[in-house]
This record gives sequence, structure tokens and C-alpha cells, in this order.
Amino acid sequence: EFYENVKMASHLFTGLCEGTLTHSEGWHFTRLGRFIERADKTSRILDVKYFILLPEPGYVGSPYDSLQWAAVLKSASALEMYRKRHHRITPGSVVDFLILDSEFPRAIHYCLINAERAVHGINGSPLGTSRDDVERKLGKLRSDLDFSDVNEIMDYGLHEYLDGLQVKLNDVGETVFNQYFALRPLETSLTQRMS
Repeated sequence: EFYENVKMASHLFTGLCEGTLTHSEGWHFTRLGRFIERADKTSRILDVKYFILLPEPGYVGSPYDSLQWAAVLKSASALEMYRKRHHRITPGSVVDFLILDSEFPRAIHYCLINAERAVHGINGSPLGTSRDDVERKLGKLRSDLDFSDVNEIMDYGLHEYLDGLQVKLNDVGETVFNQYFALRPLETSLTQRMS
């Protein structure tokens, strides 16, 4: 019940923001934070499945494995949309859907596309340009996913790929903080001005 209340409050907050905030700087910051956080959480859900949920390698490809992947989709609120596109649940198609899909709102690629739009909305700069570190890092990360392939991800290693992605997402979050929110000391102190 507690988690349902948290979920409902989150949906209410999102609805209020989308329906009542002017689409100015505050709205863009809300979207930027939401999409970076969502991309990170989707990557962690996938990583946990890959590393923890499957008790032993012999279960890979078994009905138990399919149930686990269905649980991953459900935990990302993705099962119904996934089923509309795919008939069977396979690891590759789940990974493709949750990482590379550009239309599903909980997919990492979708989140990065929209986080990039939000930061350009904050800065007032056109998409495809990069005036600062946040735009540059988000653009590069989104571009990497534009040209990624699920087979490359699986061959590289899903855990390794997701681990690297999480590091980059954390770096983007830290850069957002440093660029927009961190307090900086004044450039000149009173003693420097007096001399």
C-alpha cells in the first residue's frame, strides 16, 4: 500500500507539472531530472535482473528465465507495450526495448532524447548544438544509443554496458549540479578589490 501511494503521488506530481506549469525553465528542469532519473532506474532494473534474479546459468532460456524477463518488463511498467510489439519474451528483445527504443517513455534512449531536449530548452539553444558540458555529454550519450545495436550490447556484456551507462548518467547528473546549482566562491574577494 505504501508503494502504491508513492506511485500515485508521483503520477499526480507529473500530471500537475505537465498540466499547470508554464513550459519555461522550471518545467524543463523538472523534465531533465525526471528523464535522467528514469534512464538510470531502467538501467538498474535491467542490471539487477541480469546479475541477481537468475539463480544459476542453467536457467537461461528456460520458462523460468522468460518469467523473470516478464517481471523485469512489469517492474518497468513495460509489459503491456512490449507485448504489443513482440509476441515472445526473449532477452534480446527485452534489452532492445528497454534500452534502445526511442518511443517507449521508460526506455533509456527515449529518456536521453527528452533529457537532451529539456537541457536545450533550459539553455535556449537549438538541438544538435552543444554550448556547454551538459549539452555535450547528453548529446554524446544519446548519439551513442542512436547508433547502438542490441547484438553489440549483448556481445559486449549487458552488465558491463549498463555499468558504463550508469557511470555516464551519474556524470551527467553531477555536471547538471555543477553547472546549474553548485555555489561558487566569488571571483574576487574584498581584499583583492582593495589592493
